Amino acid sequence: MRGRSIFAGSTFLLVLVCSTPLLRAQQNPAISAEEQWRRLAPEQKQALRDRYRAFKSLSPEQQGEIRSRQQQLRNMDRQDRAMILQNYSEYQRLTPQQRQRLEQNYQRFKSLPPARQQQLRENYRRFQQMSPQQQARVLENYRKWQQMSPEERKRLRNQAAAKKAQERKAR
Repeated sequence: MRGRSIFAGSTFLLVLVCSTPLLRAQQNPAISAEEQWRRLAPEQKQALRDRYRAFKSLSPEQQGEIRSRQQQLRNMDRQDRAMILQNYSEYQRLTPQQRQRLEQNYQRFKSLPPARQQQLRENYRRFQQMSPQQQARVLENYRKWQQMSPEERKRLRNQAAAKKAQERKAR
């Protein structure tokens, strides 16, 4: 199962790598494919050739999955596609260690039960809606939490649970 999810993540990244120059070019559909190719810099052409060779070395199932994901990208509205391209650009700037940590976190997230995944998504949405000052406070508290010993964390959890119980009784 772990290998399959790593494969899925890798194929998605490969789709992005293969699609990025083409998706940008498709923003002006009046230009023919030949003209788009002529406008690419030599290093872009070589990168696409290399990616094409990598794609052709994949199994037919893997190629099919990539084509399917590429079609998903094409069917997205411009705003969503732009967000994905921006995220991919940011991913490209990460160090190999940062990428590895990100991929490990993703694998850990995917191994969680669906209810926990949903809870984390909701927490992230709430975090995104916070002001920069609130976000900074939350991140600082998280850093402090990470530095605590398991005993300190347990004590804080127990205190929070006792406080909630008192608040329920007061209602």
